[in-house]
Amino acid sequence: MNQQQPEAGADPAVPPAPPASHAPSALGKTVRALLHWLWEFVSAPGPQAPQQADANGAVDLSQDSVQGSDWLRELLLPLRPAYRQALTLAFLINLIALGAAVYSLQVYDRVVAHAGYSSLVALTVGMLIAIGLDLVLRSGRAHLLQRLGLQIEATIARRAFARLMSLPAVVLESRSPAYWQTVFRDIELVRATCSGASALLLIDLPFLLLALLLLGLIAWPLLPVALGTIAAFVVLAWRSGKVTRHAAETEREKLVGRDAAIAELAGARMLLKTIGAQQSAHERWEKNYAAWMGEALARSREADHYRDVAYGMTTLNTVVTTGFGALAILSHLMTMGALISANILAGRIISPLVQLVGQWKQFGQYQAARKRLDALFALPAERAATGVAMPRPQGTLLLDNATFRYPGSEHDQLQAISGQLGPHGLHAIVGANGSGKSTLLKLLRGLYRPASGRVLLDGGDLAQFSQQDLARWIGYLPQQVQLISGSVRDNIALAEPDIDDEHIIAAAQRACAHGFVINLPDGYATEVGEGGSRFSGGERKRIAIAQVLLRDPPMLLLDEPTADLDREAEQAFIATLRALATDHTVLVVTHSLAVLSQCNGILVLEKGQLKAAGPARQILSGLGYGEPQQPQKDKHVAVA
Repeated sequence: MNQQQPEAGADPAVPPAPPASHAPSALGKTVRALLHWLWEFVSAPGPQAPQQADANGAVDLSQDSVQGSDWLRELLLPLRPAYRQALTLAFLINLIALGAAVYSLQVYDRVVAHAGYSSLVALTVGMLIAIGLDLVLRSGRAHLLQRLGLQIEATIARRAFARLMSLPAVVLESRSPAYWQTVFRDIELVRATCSGASALLLIDLPFLLLALLLLGLIAWPLLPVALGTIAAFVVLAWRSGKVTRHAAETEREKLVGRDAAIAELAGARMLLKTIGAQQSAHERWEKNYAAWMGEALARSREADHYRDVAYGMTTLNTVVTTGFGALAILSHLMTMGALISANILAGRIISPLVQLVGQWKQFGQYQAARKRLDALFALPAERAATGVAMPRPQGTLLLDNATFRYPGSEHDQLQAISGQLGPHGLHAIVGANGSGKSTLLKLLRGLYRPASGRVLLDGGDLAQFSQQDLARWIGYLPQQVQLISGSVRDNIALAEPDIDDEHIIAAAQRACAHGFVINLPDGYATEVGEGGSRFSGGERKRIAIAQVLLRDPPMLLLDEPTADLDREAEQAFIATLRALATDHTVLVVTHSLAVLSQCNGILVLEKGQLKAAGPARQILSGLGYGEPQQPQKDKHVAVA
């Protein structure tokens, strides 16, 4: 039986819609903040002075063009045209999606009621065309957001790696490799939020108004039910995000601990095997893995609970919509076709709301990741470039009452050291373990900044020079060397990949590495393995020394350069040091008497204080080593 339509022009009283939400004010603040940010993003003008690319199309990311916490907004501003395209596509997609409801309404109220076969054919053909168009639009939107995601992640990742390369040494030493792994996980999370399922959800949510508008036109008695459903889902999503956000952050911390433990144990695998520590290693792994798994399961239970509630609410909405719709039909307020269309529209409205329940926690994770990236990009970077191009220095290093203290420490690691080294000559630093020898080398290299006092190079404060310039002028060999996966040639030429082979061979010869390298089946093309595992400690040390000598810096700071060398290699390298000292300033940390006996001057450190300094003959005699075997002419060592 056909249902009677309401009379035209009738203005029946519409029941008032229930309140949109009874959630706490924090929910309203979150929604308002999100809408405000989106409006500013869409309406704001573009950046005034975008970074310019160089001749190769690369952008200098060593210094951030955006300061403060607006770096992401400024990064996204140039992408606004693409987001506007996505909004346009979303509008068309959501408009087409309403066609199913209109199709059902027309079929039930007109085709079935009046046996309109031709109308059915026309409606069906139109819907098939709309479905094809919808597929094309969705594919285009997906491709657009994929390209946006790629650009966003690549840009942020470049900036993060540039920041990794430009942070001060004390900051880098305070952060483990696991920290940097989590940084790039945070970048993936930001990319997924800005261009993945979360972005699609945010783009689609405003177009719920279209479904509500159509619902009000064809089945207005059910509009309050739809509004109440939206409010209930928003409250559920907010509650889900609030509960699971803390669990997600705790899970992340446990994940970082798990990855750090695995990396540490994997790096020490041979040590653990040789000393028979398999049991303790397994217990350590088990502890960290179990802690992460417990948090992961707890968060999964919470997420599953709210997801199940959302699905239950979906079924409840169908029941309520159908029940109220039946009452409206019996009251001659709507037709059967309108009820079926209303159920289709209700499903259309609820679908993104169910996603919102699942995605709300990701918005919380995104905010936490954004804060961590804010903190990273807010860290002060080192100087990117020297004010003017400086000539090659002569090699005079001057300490002017220099003091150094590690961050968080209550005691000075180096205490008020003053004096001059060079130009030229071979000098050494001696002292007990922990006396500050390696710290002093890093201070002279410019890796550390003195807490008070200054370090000067040829009369110029090291603070004014960029690390790139200092790396060319002051060669530095750390106590623990590490090679990078690649060939021997790649490692020697790490700082100058395009340098010619003659310079590489010359550096290897000076480092006493050429002989054993050319004896290898693949020579300089030999892969060094993970961390240089293909070679012995002495061979790794000589390859690392070749790295330092490649650009022939006028000053050399070498921390235990002969510690892993055999006697023959040590004597050959000492001859290299003596030859270099004629026109280079060479400073070594060593306990080798063979090296000390060839030095011009020696500095003695004790608990961060300079206890003695002077000509090698005098210092060695005072230390009980006797006279040097081949005393050298004193060359500019004056440390007080």
